[in-house]
Amino acid sequence: MAAKKTAAKSTAAKKKTTTKKAPAPKPAAAKTESVEKTPEQLSSRRQKAAIALMAVAALLIAMAFIEGEHAWLAVHNFMFGVFGTCTYIWPVMLIYVSVMLAMDKTFGSISSNLIGVGISILLICSAIHIFSNPAEYFSTLSLGDQIKSAWRDYDTFPSAGALGALVGGLLAKMAGKVGAAIIDIILLAVSIMFLTGLTLSRLGMSIAKPLKRMSEDTNERLERGAQRVKEEQERAPSRDTRRKKAEEPYVSPRPFPVPPLPTDEPAAPAKSRKKADDEGPEPTVFPRKPVQADVSIDDIVSRAEAANATAKVAAAASKTAAAAQGRPACVPPLPTESAKDELEMLDISKKSDEPEKPKKKEPVKKPEPEIETQETAEEPVIESRPTYRKPPITCLKEPIHDGNENFSDELKSNAQKLLETLESFNVHAKITEISRGPSVTRYELQPDAGVRINKITNLADDIALRLAASGIRIEAPIPNKAAIGIEVPNKLRSMVYLREIIESPQFQNAKSKLNVALGKDIAGNAVCADLTKMPHLLIAGTTGSGKSVCLNTMIASILYNATPDEVKLLMIDPKQVEFTVYNGIAHLAVPVVSDPRKASGALTWAVNEMENRYKILSEKNVRDIKGYNKLAERDKSLRPMHQIVIFIDELADLMMVAPNEVEDAICRLAQKARAAGMHLVIATQRPSVDVITGIIKANIPSRLALSVSSSVDSRTILDMSGAEKLIGNGDMLFNPIGANKPTRIQGCFISDEEVENVADFIKHNAEAEYDEGIMDEINRQAAIAGSSKKSSAASSEDGEEPGDEMFPNAVEVVLDAKMASTTLLQRKLKLGYARAARLMDELESKGIIGPFEGSKPRQVLITKQQWMEKCALSDAPGDDEI
Repeated sequence: MAAKKTAAKSTAAKKKTTTKKAPAPKPAAAKTESVEKTPEQLSSRRQKAAIALMAVAALLIAMAFIEGEHAWLAVHNFMFGVFGTCTYIWPVMLIYVSVMLAMDKTFGSISSNLIGVGISILLICSAIHIFSNPAEYFSTLSLGDQIKSAWRDYDTFPSAGALGALVGGLLAKMAGKVGAAIIDIILLAVSIMFLTGLTLSRLGMSIAKPLKRMSEDTNERLERGAQRVKEEQERAPSRDTRRKKAEEPYVSPRPFPVPPLPTDEPAAPAKSRKKADDEGPEPTVFPRKPVQADVSIDDIVSRAEAANATAKVAAAASKTAAAAQGRPACVPPLPTESAKDELEMLDISKKSDEPEKPKKKEPVKKPEPEIETQETAEEPVIESRPTYRKPPITCLKEPIHDGNENFSDELKSNAQKLLETLESFNVHAKITEISRGPSVTRYELQPDAGVRINKITNLADDIALRLAASGIRIEAPIPNKAAIGIEVPNKLRSMVYLREIIESPQFQNAKSKLNVALGKDIAGNAVCADLTKMPHLLIAGTTGSGKSVCLNTMIASILYNATPDEVKLLMIDPKQVEFTVYNGIAHLAVPVVSDPRKASGALTWAVNEMENRYKILSEKNVRDIKGYNKLAERDKSLRPMHQIVIFIDELADLMMVAPNEVEDAICRLAQKARAAGMHLVIATQRPSVDVITGIIKANIPSRLALSVSSSVDSRTILDMSGAEKLIGNGDMLFNPIGANKPTRIQGCFISDEEVENVADFIKHNAEAEYDEGIMDEINRQAAIAGSSKKSSAASSEDGEEPGDEMFPNAVEVVLDAKMASTTLLQRKLKLGYARAARLMDELESKGIIGPFEGSKPRQVLITKQQWMEKCALSDAPGDDEI
C-alpha cells in the first residue's frame, strides 16, 4: 500500500510538473509581444531618455566650469585629462541628442546616437592634437610621451587630452601629419552626417539653391535692362516724328492727287504711335519650384513669402516701365493737347491710306495720267473707314500693392494650428506647400499612410473654429497632386486689377480674339479663358458677389483684343444700368437691348442669323467659321464673317417675361452656334431649376459660380457643392468644359471709371454702325412674341382658368404645404375627388407642380414670391390696354 501511495504521489507530482511546464511558453510570448512596442510606448521611452540626457548634460556643464573639491575635483581633473578642451563639447552634444529625442527627429536608436556622439568627440580631440602640434613633434616624441604630455598639460588651450593624443598620434605615426589630418577630417564629416541624418542630396541642394537663386536674379536684371533699352529705342523715333508732325501745316482731309513719295513718311509714325499705345511691357514670369516633402514649416513659409515678393517686384517693374513709356492719356476726360493729337493722327492716317493702297496694288501705274490716279485713290476713301485703334493700357488703373506687407507670421501660425488640430483628432499629416493667393491661402497636406480623406474633410468646421476663419473649403485631393488642399480666407485680401491680367503673358500671347481675363488663382498666376473653346459660359451668384464686374472685365478684354470687324457684341441688359455705358461703341451690332420683351426678339434674330450662317457654310463646303474665313482670305469676293458674343446680364428676368421663347432660343444657340462663330455668356443671380432649366444646363457645359446662398444653388450651377463657401467680392469657382474639378479664382476688378475710359476712347476713335436690318428684325420678332403672348392670354381667359373659382385657393394651399396631392386639396378645400383632380391637372399645366410620381406627393416647382410676380406681370398688360 505504501509503495502504491508513493507511486501515486510520484505520478501526481509528474503530472503537476508537466501541467506547470506546459504554460511556460506563454510568458515568453508575452515577452516577445512586449518587445514589439507601440509608437506611443517608443515615444514615451524617447521622452524619458531625453530628460535623462538633459540632466547628464547639465551635470557635465557644472563639472566642466566648477572645480569643486574632493571627488568632484577628481572627476573634473579626470575629464580634462582624458578629453582636454573637448570636455566642453560633451554637454553640447548631449543637449542636441536630447532635443532631437524630445522632438522624435533622431536617426536610429538611442544607443547608436550616443555612440555617434562619442566617436565625433574622439575625432575632434584627435584633430585638435594633430593641428596644434608641428610635424617634428610627432617624429621626435613616442606615442606614450605624447599621451603623458597631453594628460599633464590638460589646462593649456587647446588641449586634446589623452584620448586625442592616442588617436591623433597613431594616425600621425601611420600617415604623417598631413595624411592624418585628411583622414581625421573625412571620418569626422562622415560621423556628423550619420549623427544628423544629413544626406549628400540634401547637402547638394542646400548649396545649389542659393547659386540658382543668384543666377535667376542676374538673368532677371539683364532681361529688364534689355527691355528698357529696347523701349527707349522704340520711343526715340516716335518722339521725333511727333515733333515733325507738330511743325507740319494743316492738310485738308479731302482726297486730292498727290505723289506717293511724301505720303510714306507720316505712315511710319502712325504705326509706331499705335504700337506704343497698344503694346505694353511684358512682366517677367517666375516659375514655381517643386517642393520637397521633408521641408519644415519655416522653409515653406519663407518660400511662400519669396513668391509673393517676386510677384510684387514684377508688378513694380511693369509699373515703372509703363510710366517711362510715355503713353497718351486715355479718355475721358481727354486733355486738349491729346485731343488735338488724336485728330492729327486721324488726318494723317487718312492721308497716308489714300495713296498707300494704290501704290501696293498697282506699282506699275506710276506714269499713268493724274485723273486715273485720282480715281483709284478715291475708291479706298469711300469704301474704307479710319483704322480702328485699340484702347491704350493707360485707360486702366495701375495696380496698387503695399510692398511692406509681411505675412510670414500669419502663415506660420495658421500652419501650426492646423497641424495641432489634426493631431488632436489623431490625424497625422504634414504640410508640403503653402500658396498664398489674393483672397485665400491654400495649405497642402500630405496625410500619412492609412489616413482616409474623409477623416480630414469631416473636420472642416473644427478647423475653421481653430483658425477663427469665416469658413474654409477643402479640396480633396488636389488635381495632379498627392495632397489635400485646405483653403483659408486671408485676413488682408489683395485686389486683382484688370490691368495686371491684360499685361500678363497669358493674355498677351493668346491668339484667340475671344480670350478674356478672369483673375488670379490661388498660386497667384493670371487666369484667362478662351470663349471659343468653352463655347458658352453660364455665370451665377448672389447679389453683390461680382457678376456684373466679371461681365465688364470680359467685355473690356474683348475690346482690348479684337476690332469691330472681327467681333460683334449683342448685349441684353434687363436691369438697364449695367451695359448702357457701352452704347455707341463700334463693336455693338445694335444698341444695348434693355426691354425684356425685345430681348426674346434679339435672341430669335440670333437664331435666324445662325441658320443663315450655316446655309453659307454648307454652300461653301466648309465646317466652321475658321474654314470660311481662310477661304475668304484666298477669295477676295467673299466677305469674312465676324464672331458674335451675346451677353445676358440677368436671365431670371427674361425667363419670367417670356420663358418659352427665351429657353428655346438659348437652347438652339447653345446646341449649334459654336461652329457659326456665335457664343453665349449668361449671368443670373437666381440659379434655381426654373431659371436654369435642365435643357439649358445640358447645352452650356462651362460654368462659373460666384458666392451663392446655399449648397442647393451650388449644385444647380456646378453639379457639386462648394460655391456656398466662397467669400464674395469676386471669389469664384471656374469649371470649364473638360475639367474634372473647378478652379478657385479671385476675379479681377474694373471700376466704373475704367469702363467709361475704355468705352469713351473707342467712341472717340470709331463710330458705331448699327445694322438697321437687325434692329427691324428684333422689333418684328418682339411684336410677334407680344401678339402671341396676348393671344395665348386671351385664350386662357376664355378657357379653364376662370372656370374654377377655387384655383387661386388651390395654389395657396400647395404653396403653403410645399407639396401637392389630390387628397390634400380634398381635405383643405373640402372638395370632391373629381374637382380636386381637375385642379391638380390645371396646376400641372400651369407649371406650378410637377408630374405624377405614383404614390408620392407631387413637387411644387415655384415659390410664393414667384407666383405673386407672375400674377403682377399678367395684370400689367390689362392695365396698359385700359
